[in-house]
Amino acid sequence: MIVSAHAMAMDFTLDVDDSVDEQLLRETMLHVERDLTWADSVFSTFKADSCVSRLGRGEIAVADCPPAVEQVLDLCAEYSESTANAFTAIRDGGQIDPTGIVKTWAMDRVRWRLDALQARGWLWGCAGDAMVSGIGPEAGRAWRVGIAHPEDRFRSVGAIELGRGHTAIATSGTSIHGDHIWTTTGGAPWYVQASVVGDDLIACDAWATAIVAGGESVALAAQEHGMDVLALRMVDGQVVADRSPGWRWAA
Repeated sequence: MIVSAHAMAMDFTLDVDDSVDEQLLRETMLHVERDLTWADSVFSTFKADSCVSRLGRGEIAVADCPPAVEQVLDLCAEYSESTANAFTAIRDGGQIDPTGIVKTWAMDRVRWRLDALQARGWLWGCAGDAMVSGIGPEAGRAWRVGIAHPEDRFRSVGAIELGRGHTAIATSGTSIHGDHIWTTTGGAPWYVQASVVGDDLIACDAWATAIVAGGESVALAAQEHGMDVLALRMVDGQVVADRSPGWRWAA
């Protein structure tokens, strides 16, 4: 069964096996949507009354916000350090902007609700980011996730399998959604798109964004942290892919 929730101006999709009670699934997704909507109300940089927007204007302090704000900012600081500042939640001028991980943080935050369904398996995804649990929809096969073309979200450059070794994937890019990526040097991003697979969706998201902003050295650092990477460049209108040794396309 495939069900969805709409929040943050995006559609979040849950693919779950047919053993789950449909009424329980509907009720769960209502709670999930409310959780995601709450996260948007707190972290959106597009809502003038959100905590993050008010923080940016100096109207309130972190201590005045829900504890989740400090948690997310701490994560941003952690990833900024591990990526040598290729990932940062501080824009030029000092504006706080944790957009780079807020969506995947919100997705991970509701995972307990999905686990409570006691499904044999599920895939939880949104706009290039996904996590999986349990078995895939076909007996004996892992979950398959497609990688969108950097200039056309309706085309695919290939697919990978999740659930055998890695359980999460995040994709960041500049061609379709570039407003959340900036470099600390002010130059153009090195890659137009990066996909990172690992076991922590938030970490994959932070590293994918950092790779686009920071380039090859950051992609190598991600591998040292146990993740596999697909980084895409556009050369004369053609996609050129740099892959880590562990990256495996689905058959």
